[in-house]
Amino acid sequence: MMETINQEPAGPGNNGPVKSGEISRHLMLKIVFIGLVFFVLMIPKLMIVGLMEERKSTAESARREVMEKWSTDQVVRGPVLMVPMRETVTDKEGKNPAVVQTLQYFLPQELTIAGQLTPRDRFRSIYKVVVYESELRISGTFALPSPEVLQVSGETEWSKAELSIGLSDLRGISNMVELVWNGEKHTFLPGMDDPVIGAGGISLSLPLDPVTSFPATFECILHLKGSHSLHFSPLGETTTVTLSSAWNDPGFTGSFLPVNHTVDAGGFTADWKILHFNRNFPQTWKGDKYKIGGADFGVELVTLADHYQKNIRSAKYGILVIVLVFISFFLSEVISGERIHPVQYALVGFALLLFYLLLLSLSEHLGFNIAYLIASVAVLTMVFAYSGSFLKKRINSLMLTAVLAASFIFIFVLLQMETYALVTGSVVLFFILGMIMYLTRKINWYNE
Repeated sequence: MMETINQEPAGPGNNGPVKSGEISRHLMLKIVFIGLVFFVLMIPKLMIVGLMEERKSTAESARREVMEKWSTDQVVRGPVLMVPMRETVTDKEGKNPAVVQTLQYFLPQELTIAGQLTPRDRFRSIYKVVVYESELRISGTFALPSPEVLQVSGETEWSKAELSIGLSDLRGISNMVELVWNGEKHTFLPGMDDPVIGAGGISLSLPLDPVTSFPATFECILHLKGSHSLHFSPLGETTTVTLSSAWNDPGFTGSFLPVNHTVDAGGFTADWKILHFNRNFPQTWKGDKYKIGGADFGVELVTLADHYQKNIRSAKYGILVIVLVFISFFLSEVISGERIHPVQYALVGFALLLFYLLLLSLSEHLGFNIAYLIASVAVLTMVFAYSGSFLKKRINSLMLTAVLAASFIFIFVLLQMETYALVTGSVVLFFILGMIMYLTRKINWYNE
């Protein structure tokens, strides 16, 4: 039985009739070489991803350094009224009486905070860090303590009462802080270390009379700098917080979400309303029985996907881009009969890797979108010019460049998505595989 003979025109590496078995072996050998080239390209690809991670780490270090010098995340807890109390305690047998001093904590009946956050850009070398300045108007009322509270066993020293506001970073205070208590002005002093409220803050001495000093109204304006986030504690029986800012990427975090919020290109506004039933501590207690930190809530100034995150995500899609381009080259080779050497595959692959290096370096100075456009145009031009030098038909070079351009556009669209990136990518890849199956459905892989 005779083997089928296919005639090929003479040419480089093509010296006469080729048997179908030899053609099949030739294609398999070409696939093996392309696979080897692909795996070799993975080495510099991993190095580029590592470089991106390194640059991101450097940027994060610069961000932390700026935040440390400006002011870190801020948590505002207060105001809290603290009154010393002396009481006599005995042992289990009712003997050995001793006088101990403890603190009684009184929280406001109404607490209202209205704040405006103003984002500021600060730079460390080429790295931009977003911080903020804020103006917080804190007001509310303290009600007369209940008779049960006033009749505790012990001596409550109202003349030594203090009002405190806990702050996580005192370096953020920009102006003197004055308290208006029942129409009278008092000036806060720095310094507070309380196991219930926090390790830092401001306080003032506020001698009171439990009969004549209540009900009381208070108000103060706090100019506070910070970085990344601003949180509050819901200390009122009813706590109402309103925040607004020109920042349009807020992240609402903590134990409570806002009851109303709007986010648009001009910024955000958010309103919280929290009742004392929603938290795990009362309005009045003594000692350090309760901690108020677990109920904090607030907002973060989020960068949804900075250029380092986008660079890393785009590089992870690099395998897909290389595979699509190599498949396009291989199908062009099979269908048109034009031979492409593995070295040419490798050079095109290195051009694709250079795209991610250009993207990283340019995005640090120009921003991600402009850098993506410039790097894409540069690599597309290079691939088109180079493929045109070894593909006889210019239409083949145009089609291959078009496949690469479509890949870049596809990846860019995925990078802009958050919620639907996975489903969009899956559907498009399914469509691409279907197209490849359709285009190769009539190819006899055992004959040329």
